Amino acid sequence: MKVLMRKRVGLPADPWSRLHLETADDRRVAGTVAAAVEARLMVSIVGPRGAGKTHSARMALNTAGARVVEPLRLTRERLHMGDIEWAIVRGLMPDERPRRSGEARSHQVRRVLGRAQQSAPIVLLIDDAHTLHHQTLRALKRLRELDWLGVSPLLGIVLLGQADRVGAIPEVGLRSDRVRLAGLTVDEAADALEDVLGTRIAPGAVNQLPHSDRARNWLDLIALVDDCLAEASARGEDRIEPECAHAVLHPGSQPAPDFETKPADGAIDGVLDGLDEAPAIRRAV
Repeated sequence: MKVLMRKRVGLPADPWSRLHLETADDRRVAGTVAAAVEARLMVSIVGPRGAGKTHSARMALNTAGARVVEPLRLTRERLHMGDIEWAIVRGLMPDERPRRSGEARSHQVRRVLGRAQQSAPIVLLIDDAHTLHHQTLRALKRLRELDWLGVSPLLGIVLLGQADRVGAIPEVGLRSDRVRLAGLTVDEAADALEDVLGTRIAPGAVNQLPHSDRARNWLDLIALVDDCLAEASARGEDRIEPECAHAVLHPGSQPAPDFETKPADGAIDGVLDGLDEAPAIRRAV
């Protein structure tokens, strides 16, 4: 349904994928990730759902030229240290099979990291880090303490989460840097709307939507635009007008009158004629 609405007004199926807008949060994440790559630090990037944590971190890692290991769990179960060790071995040495026993796999991880870091910096990227168990976080600290031929640490670690779990564990938090995303500013949201929608949004609507609480992160902003496109479609319009934006932002309320609207032809003449007749009426009385 959303794709059809976008295509109806001449937009591509995913117009947001072509957006190239660097925000203040992007710059903060880039600096933090660059430090994690260069100094092999453990850093955590914290922000609400839809703030762009994962996208910003991946872009920064790509720019830094790091070799990224990203363990995944398709289910909602917590990520465990065994999953992380498995991802390190399979990600850095695809032809090697992870050992079954915990002790043997730990020695294997140390050897794999030691050899791989000689050719490129390695970064472990963990999304939804706020769901990690405290024992897993402590194990990540020990992972960074591994050495190979006198080199330590062997990798950097970037944790992405909606809450700061790292700071709650003193022995882990003291060894990590943290950055908290602030979300989209009004100007950033306005620039994004203009870049993505172009002529499909009226200037008056661009002035309204960025001030909404729904324009503070990417997911909510995209949903807000889709709601406006649906409202425009219901009105038979091919772009988001100010009245359409107001109806979505303030459902059930009437838009404020537009005082800049030009009066209808003859309206001013009628008012002036009435003023001219007023003295005559008073004299007659």
